[in-house]
Amino acid sequence: MVSSNLNLVTDIRSNQLSNELTDDEVKLITMFSEEIYVEKGQYVIKEGKYNQAFYLVKTGSLNVLLEETVTKQPITIREAGDFVGVLKSTDSPINSVIAREPSTLVRINVDKIFSTNRYQPLQIKLLSKLVKQLTTDVRINQNQMKNYYALGTLTIFLLCILSIYTLSLGALQGFVTDFGVSTYVDIGLIICFAWIMYKLIKKSHYPLKTFGVTMDNWKANLKEATILTSPILLFFLFLKWALITFIPAFTEIPLFNPTAALADIGFSFGMFTVLVVVYIVFSIVQEFIARAGLQSALCLYLPDSKGKLATAIILSNLLFAMAHSHIGTLFALVAFVPGIYWGWLFARQNSLIGVCFSHMLIGIWVLFILGFTQFIG
Repeated sequence: MVSSNLNLVTDIRSNQLSNELTDDEVKLITMFSEEIYVEKGQYVIKEGKYNQAFYLVKTGSLNVLLEETVTKQPITIREAGDFVGVLKSTDSPINSVIAREPSTLVRINVDKIFSTNRYQPLQIKLLSKLVKQLTTDVRINQNQMKNYYALGTLTIFLLCILSIYTLSLGALQGFVTDFGVSTYVDIGLIICFAWIMYKLIKKSHYPLKTFGVTMDNWKANLKEATILTSPILLFFLFLKWALITFIPAFTEIPLFNPTAALADIGFSFGMFTVLVVVYIVFSIVQEFIARAGLQSALCLYLPDSKGKLATAIILSNLLFAMAHSHIGTLFALVAFVPGIYWGWLFARQNSLIGVCFSHMLIGIWVLFILGFTQFIG
């Protein structure tokens, strides 16, 4: 369908293409323009067919593919107010443009505009507009390729760690069984993982804030973490009460049992304090690994999709829970379940402050005050 020149002038003026164009140049463009409608999935520009044209998006949106995009995923999207074009005089990396939904476009046939030197000032402006946009597209494509490279690097590191861990799992389990504690193994694994995550973050060239390492809004994040974590603390209190009330084997266990964490070596206030301090330090390190290192990296590098965040949260927690499997399946499960909550909280705040504080609250309450170690140890 073709619109009147008056309507086309309005449509072109509402598009970013018209920036820096004079009224006469806009009116001139309308002489070579028409309004078209495309269905979802219909090609606007198809690979190998580079007829000179500009397309102004009036309604709807378009997916833009580039030659270098191996996965054929859209490198960018053109929405209402944007434009996309191809000129023979430019080395365009555009492969195809496809309607991502029913869309109304203004098609500008630029063959006639570039067929004579009469419109040279307008030609220069259109060329400048297109080159700037193509430069932006190439930059976006390069960033996306860097993300794929970073994801590949992360995958290689994780596969190496998983392979080494799996091969040594028997020895680790034997060590825990022989010595009755897993502290040394846990510390070694955590330090190893933290070092790898730190190297990957530094290598990414993204700012630390991207990985949640920031003090922005720390007061609000602490307050929110406290409010959201309080029901969980009450749940574990009720659970402990239910266990010792309704299960005869647990009736002699006190509701608050700080001595449980030191049952193997005997309770002392000094040792109890040391353990709590060590737990606080390592809860921060653990959240750095699971949230800043794994979850943030997966969110950055995985292809965009509706379920990307959920995938990043689940995968990061599965990987981190796996690192506890030398202690036992139950303990690995216990490490996984709260990790889902902390992953959600981290995604909500995009900061380690709140999630680290929540980790400390839950861990100290459950392990050192209620004494749940006697149930999962």
